[in-house]
Amino acid sequence: MTTQEMTKQEMIMNLREKREEKKKAKLKAKHRRCTIAIITLVAMMTVIFGSVYSASAKEITITEINEFAGTNETKTVKTRSESVEGALEEHGVNVSDTDKINVSTEKPVEDNENIVIKRGKRVTIKVGESEEVVTVTKADVKDALVEAGYIPGEYDQISSNGDNVASSDTIELVSVSHTDETETEVIPKGVEYVDDSTLIKGQEKVVDEGQDGVKTITYKVTYQDGQEATREVIDEQVTTEMRNKVIAKGTMEPTPAPKNTTVKDTFATKSTVSDNGGTVNGYKYKKKITMTATAYSTSPSENGGYTVSAMGNPLGYGIVAVDPSVVPLGSKVYVTSADGSWSYGVASAEDTGGAIKGNKIDLCYGSNANDFGRRSCVVYILE
Repeated sequence: MTTQEMTKQEMIMNLREKREEKKKAKLKAKHRRCTIAIITLVAMMTVIFGSVYSASAKEITITEINEFAGTNETKTVKTRSESVEGALEEHGVNVSDTDKINVSTEKPVEDNENIVIKRGKRVTIKVGESEEVVTVTKADVKDALVEAGYIPGEYDQISSNGDNVASSDTIELVSVSHTDETETEVIPKGVEYVDDSTLIKGQEKVVDEGQDGVKTITYKVTYQDGQEATREVIDEQVTTEMRNKVIAKGTMEPTPAPKNTTVKDTFATKSTVSDNGGTVNGYKYKKKITMTATAYSTSPSENGGYTVSAMGNPLGYGIVAVDPSVVPLGSKVYVTSADGSWSYGVASAEDTGGAIKGNKIDLCYGSNANDFGRRSCVVYILE
């Protein structure tokens, strides 16, 4: 190959290389333009889709209150969820069955919505014999009771493990009330004895029946759950004064019977009785009764073993046995025959007997009482 031919060949090869280089440069430029276009398109799509998301997202405020832990947190977030429940799940907020929320979790979420969640706890409330399990969100024990519908009264007692519900699963409410109560109390009358020289020894006469007193007492009574707990006297007044019963006791020695006078003769002695319609032999009487009289002895062997009357006084002349439903025990009586053939005189009705029923009277005499028999008499109940 000549020199001229070689030069021509080199020229052809150089031309080919230049054409290849131009072709590569064009491809590189085209590739660069495609890359720029893709980047631009992606950027545009990001802007477009971001604008679309921003336009469709809703802004909401979520507040979580936990009084037991002493926390209160609020955050503002965006959500594309359709419901409140979805929005809370989207942002990791759980709602348990003991929590209280101000809106329904099933409702559609709204833009600028405020969602408030109060963390709750189950507690047992005891009132008297009843118990109820409730859910509360208040940490203060008294506030928790009010939240559950229990309104403590002014004096009610609240029992729990501390003041914070967080440390207590049970709250006990004791209903406490105070009231003033008034009662009356009888002051029993006493008995006073006074000597009376006009009465024979062993005889008694009621001078004054006396009167029971009355005392009014005011109590402050405290009730817990309806049961009386305490009772305190706050006032005490005597509204009726007590007056003792006064009984006169005879001090006069009885006049001895004449010597050689038998009981039978004494029974037969006539006596003049003056009945002036309210007064008998100088004694005022309030009632006059016709009775059948018998006599009994002071001897225990003839008197069932007794030596004293039913009222506890020694048996002797001047004591008579009566039916208390006819002649009240303790009454003073004047006993005489209707025709004036005999008279027993003043006596004290303070004994009883199994056979003395109705208008019957048994007169205490000496050992020969059996000689008396059965006689008609008039009994005057003295004033």
